[in-house]
Amino acid sequence: MSFKNLLITYNDCPTWVTIDAEIDIRKRLIITYNLESEESPSRNFERRATVDTEDTRLMAQHYHVDVEQLPKAIYKQCGYGEGASPLDADGVFKGALDMILDARVHYKLEEF
Repeated sequence: MSFKNLLITYNDCPTWVTIDAEIDIRKRLIITYNLESEESPSRNFERRATVDTEDTRLMAQHYHVDVEQLPKAIYKQCGYGEGASPLDADGVFKGALDMILDARVHYKLEEF
């Protein structure tokens, strides 16, 4: 398994957002967008884009990296790191999804 934070918002921000990229035990790429709002808990959500094992392998080939290095490659292209504003989150998540599509593979998007 490998894991990389693509975005983490300020600690003192009332809306807390994280976006992570990981390779799970089944060698699937999972991009997770999690938003929690102290001011408006009804806005809280988690979105997850999952790329199946075969498409993850094809995506890694497209970007000329090992599967385990894919989260780091995504971070290099569209990650923000720590200290972001919640306003930056949609762009980072869209950038990660665009990388999946640019590799001509598919993802399954779920919201919880």
